[in-house]
Amino acid sequence: MVEGKFQENDIPVPVVPAVISWNGGVQTPFFLLDTGFSGDIAVTEQLAIELGLKFDGISSMETPVGKIENVKTATAFATMEGQTLYVTAILIQGRPLLGISFMEKFNYKAIVDCKNKKVSLEVVN
Repeated sequence: MVEGKFQENDIPVPVVPAVISWNGGVQTPFFLLDTGFSGDIAVTEQLAIELGLKFDGISSMETPVGKIENVKTATAFATMEGQTLYVTAILIQGRPLLGISFMEKFNYKAIVDCKNKKVSLEVVN
C-alpha cells in the first residue's frame, strides 16, 4: 500500500508519492491524484529537466473543457512497491498529476477519505 496525504492549499487535494526515473535521474514527487486524467503521469518542465526526459512524441489529449490538444510525450520508469514499469509522461504547467492509466498499470485502487484527510493506493489482485 502507498500512503498519500492531503496537501493543504486553498483547497485540500489528495497527493501520492511515486518514484519516477529516467536517464540517471530519480525523483519522488507527490502527484495530485487526478481521476479525471486518463493518462499515466503529467510532469512539470522542472521535473522533466531533473529526470532528463526527452519529449520526442506527440499525443492527442482532451482537456477538462473538452478541447483536443496535441501534447508532448516522453517515456519514463515508475517504481511502486518494488515493481518498475514504463509510463508515459506528458508535459504540463501546474502541479504533477497521476492518472487512471498509471493506477491501472500497477493494479491500484485509490482510497480517498476526505473526512479524515487520508489517501492511499492499494493493489487489487
